[in-house]
Amino acid sequence: MVNRVILVGHLTRDAESLAGARGPVTRMRIATNVQWRDSDGNRQESTEYHSLVAFGRLAEICALYCLRGRRVYVEGRLRTREYDGADGLRRSSTEVVLDTMRLLDRREHEDAPAENNSAAGADQQPADAVLATAAAGH
Repeated sequence: MVNRVILVGHLTRDAESLAGARGPVTRMRIATNVQWRDSDGNRQESTEYHSLVAFGRLAEICALYCLRGRRVYVEGRLRTREYDGADGLRRSSTEVVLDTMRLLDRREHEDAPAENNSAAGADQQPADAVLATAAAGH
């Protein structure tokens, strides 16, 4: 059996770090879009939102670099969990447990001078420089 998910989308908000019982945990949400033309030739668009969760070192990296609006490539597996809602009803949530996260865009800094790249730091590196992969233990 295969349980593999690959998504490319934009982060809808900054990553949220939590203290888990077994180490760092980071939660994120991304939006993915699909576009098509209907039978009348009009352009249509649909957006899907996906919940993501990362553990361990990958969670720490995501907490640092995954900010609202950034475009990311993620790989992982689907996990559905059940919980009791505040209203007492049983609910379920499906999320992607991340194995890999890659930033696909550069982070723009308005306060950093464009001509001084040596002082810009790690956030000015090309997106390919930040790749995180976690061991599949969760």
